[in-house]
Amino acid sequence: MVGYIERISDQVAALIVKNGLDYLQTKAVFKEARRKANLSAPPVRRGAPNRLTLEEELRFIDGAYQKGGQVGLMMQTLLETGARVSEFVALKVEDVSLAERVVIIRAGKGGKRREVPIRDELARLLALHIGKRRGGPLFVSREKGSGETAYVYSRQRVGQIVRTVAQGAGIAKRIYPHLLRHTMATRLLGLGMAITDVQRMLGHEDIGTTRIYAETNAALLRRAFDKLTVPLGRQVVREIDDARGADAAVFAAEVLADRERRLSKGAGA
Repeated sequence: MVGYIERISDQVAALIVKNGLDYLQTKAVFKEARRKANLSAPPVRRGAPNRLTLEEELRFIDGAYQKGGQVGLMMQTLLETGARVSEFVALKVEDVSLAERVVIIRAGKGGKRREVPIRDELARLLALHIGKRRGGPLFVSREKGSGETAYVYSRQRVGQIVRTVAQGAGIAKRIYPHLLRHTMATRLLGLGMAITDVQRMLGHEDIGTTRIYAETNAALLRRAFDKLTVPLGRQVVREIDDARGADAAVFAAEVLADRERRLSKGAGA
């Protein structure tokens, strides 16, 4: 194979020199040749997006509330809405419809508007936070800042808060705002939400982007399931997957696998 490639490359090089083609011209020639030969590059598979495990998610939110009520509510809202950090810092009081339990993203990616449903618990917490206000930033910063609107959190400041909360919660992996978005997407798919609904909620233009999270969930479940050696444990995980979705099944499989490891160590002692 190496000799074959060497011969062909020598012949191609001779043609390039004979015709006096420069670098850009050769690129155009090869592009056209591939088109005529009906050749295309193989699809590039993106790596699975990182996310918080269920235990890390609970520790993260608990740690955020330990730093103050507003910090806790900010992190909970950022996580549960799956908003991009640029969308989050732009939220205003008037973007929250408590009666309908939705948060309105008015200028998402590409300037598109979308409505994000929120849980009843988060709606009640936001109602208490908003109080009698009728407008202005949803979360008011104590620092004036240098942006167009005073006392609004910057994206950088929100990122700093996310990292500080994660460090305080003892989460070793690198945490950043978009990772919370990854976590919510994976969680919703694991709970059984239709992929098209998750796509609309996150504001993905291409459903292929959303499908990455579904593939991540399935891969996590397969790896966790493969760690189980006891047939009864495998059956339990299957039943949880059917009833509660892949995310709950992954959690159950990890717990059962850890129990198996501890029991096997105890038996060998």
